[in-house]
Amino acid sequence: MTDSYGFSATELRMPKAIIVMPILFAAMLSIILIGQVQAQSEQFCCDCPLKYTNAGTTVDDWFRLRDQYCDAYGNLKSTSTTGDSATRQAKTVKSMPYPRQELLTPVDSNLGKFVILDTREPGKYGSGHIAGARNLYWRDLQTDGSLDPARAESALRKLGIENSDSLLIYGEKRDDVSSVFWALSYLGHRDLSLLEGNLDSAQAAGVQMDRDIPIVKDSNYTIKIVPWLLVSANTLAGWLNQSNVHILDARDWVDYGRSKLTNAYPLDVELLYKDGKLSDAATLRDLFSRHGLDKNGTQLVYGTPQAYSLFYSLKLMGYNATLLEGDWWQETELVVSEIK
Repeated sequence: MTDSYGFSATELRMPKAIIVMPILFAAMLSIILIGQVQAQSEQFCCDCPLKYTNAGTTVDDWFRLRDQYCDAYGNLKSTSTTGDSATRQAKTVKSMPYPRQELLTPVDSNLGKFVILDTREPGKYGSGHIAGARNLYWRDLQTDGSLDPARAESALRKLGIENSDSLLIYGEKRDDVSSVFWALSYLGHRDLSLLEGNLDSAQAAGVQMDRDIPIVKDSNYTIKIVPWLLVSANTLAGWLNQSNVHILDARDWVDYGRSKLTNAYPLDVELLYKDGKLSDAATLRDLFSRHGLDKNGTQLVYGTPQAYSLFYSLKLMGYNATLLEGDWWQETELVVSEIK
């Protein structure tokens, strides 16, 4: 049977079949995918990092999955909740400022308001530095690898540093620069900032370079130690027993697996950087959020020298960080090992 145009009934029904079959196929595929997502979320273990990292998943990937599948109490979320979380993450804006932006100074800023400190070794400082910079070699603040307050005070006085100076710190290696930031914070200096980038980026931005060594008079710089910024052997157990303290190991996963402090979580400092530069504020916010950090609590970081950079990044993001310097903690009874 044909219509007035000569098409059969079968031919007239063909377009409907062509339209309906892809719709049915898409619906079936959606059901399969939803089932896979639900199965994955139902199988995820909210407190088993080694189960996944031993299988090739990175620590940061595990924290990302935990944030997606688990709630704040370690229970699995519903499938609809995990979908909402993924949608929110996709809409993250990457242009937010750092909460404590004053701790990071762009190279194209007005550097004239600062007393500039070059933390490199004297030989490299002498071969060229930012004009007017004074050489505070990071090792000159230490004795046997740890901060020596008396030695640091003497070095600051010889450089003519005043307690009221706005100090801008730069150098060659990020951990060295960050160690000076932490040391000066612990010694009570309030007005501190790191130069964004390094000497090469400063030169590229047109910052004037020089080889002259500034002539300065000794000052009466006086340290005013902030005790809670350093975890000692006498205070470590007390810190670990506080419920609002988050213990962060800044070393890589291998070192963390060999030995760690009780209740410590790994936060490899390399995750803070991308292409050698500190990640933007939104990325750091998401990273710290995945690790369950709370600005109302305290973050105890250890694993120097990497921990110096983690301490600085936490401060830049507005967290209440403190630091354990050195590796003496490995000889205490507060150490556990993941190796069996």
